[in-house]
Amino acid sequence: MVAQYEVKIFFKILFTVPLVIAVVFLVFSYFLSLPLGLVLFFFTPPGSDVSRLYLSRLHLPQLINPDFYIPSTINAGLVFLFLLGVYTLCFAAAWMTRESLHSVIKKGLSRPVRQLFNNNLFAMPTIASMLFITFIIIHVILDVPTGPGPFEPSEDPLQPFKDFFAVTYSPLVEEIGFRVIPIGIFLIAYLFVVGIERVATFSGGELLKVLFLIPFYPDKAKELLGVRTVREFGIRGISLPEWIVIVFTSVVFGLVHIGGGWETGKSISTFIDGLAFGLVYLLYGVQAPILLHWFFNYYISGYGAYGLALDFYPTISPIFLLIFLGTLILGVLGWTMFTALLGARLYRRRKRAVPPQPLRLPPPKPSQPIARSCLRCGQLFSEDAKFCPYCGKSIGEEKEES
Repeated sequence: MVAQYEVKIFFKILFTVPLVIAVVFLVFSYFLSLPLGLVLFFFTPPGSDVSRLYLSRLHLPQLINPDFYIPSTINAGLVFLFLLGVYTLCFAAAWMTRESLHSVIKKGLSRPVRQLFNNNLFAMPTIASMLFITFIIIHVILDVPTGPGPFEPSEDPLQPFKDFFAVTYSPLVEEIGFRVIPIGIFLIAYLFVVGIERVATFSGGELLKVLFLIPFYPDKAKELLGVRTVREFGIRGISLPEWIVIVFTSVVFGLVHIGGGWETGKSISTFIDGLAFGLVYLLYGVQAPILLHWFFNYYISGYGAYGLALDFYPTISPIFLLIFLGTLILGVLGWTMFTALLGARLYRRRKRAVPPQPLRLPPPKPSQPIARSCLRCGQLFSEDAKFCPYCGKSIGEEKEES
């Protein structure tokens, strides 16, 4: 029993330590990418030129009209600073969501591995890397075409920085338009109906608090309303109406990515993205889908911070290579862990479903009669016999004679 426990601890350490190291490294690279983007956009000649431009319109995609624009005369540099400020706040919120990042890492070896994902920032690199592996399988191994995308080669020296601005801008506005607004509005109506009994006991201030929490932290609002939460019940904490709205918004999100340089195959990966973004939104809060979208646009894409920095600072190529390898390794670890946890859960569920079989004992053997001898003829016979089978003498006569 002791040896089995030691083997279990050994494999837990063997799995948890590389997982923590990979997550910490990637989180550090996330933080590093923010000042790197700042340097690229304001302190390189083409970036500085783009930062001084004024935007004639702002693209505000949303579920009803993905091509919605509003007139604007705002400076691109100010918008970029605002975006980096929002992402910084999102990282701060992700660090402290549910349980702080340093707390889950500190307790990582003394608790089940799944509790590491109590923190949004720990979960983010793992989920993003798993999605990255999925897209490699879909678009590289299975060769599902996506098309060149909207970023076409150009002789304009400013075009790479215009593309960089676009991939910095899109995660925030697309997640607000396709996740926070439609799902948030639905959740306000749905949760107030489901939790009507608890709502009836709330004061005006408590109602405003819940109303504010629902679009920002749906799971916390569910807890206040006495509704089943994702944190406590896992996937069972997501109701059928919530699944329907997540799938619907994901389908629309996938469809709007067809055209403008994208082919039909692009809708597959964006649909999967939409599902993941919607689920982390319900679990961790509003910052989770924004950061996950940020990962694929600003961070890992060829038009993002590290991809653009390779052209200006080639010395960071080893860091970019480590980021790519770390993402691949973490993606494989994530899928391995997911498969193991799913298999263990299915095994426990099957074990509970099969009732224990009663212990079957062999039937008792009949007792062997004790032999005795006849006083008349001396032959042996069974003790329970009433007459000697040989001479016919009555057993009662034998007892009287005895």
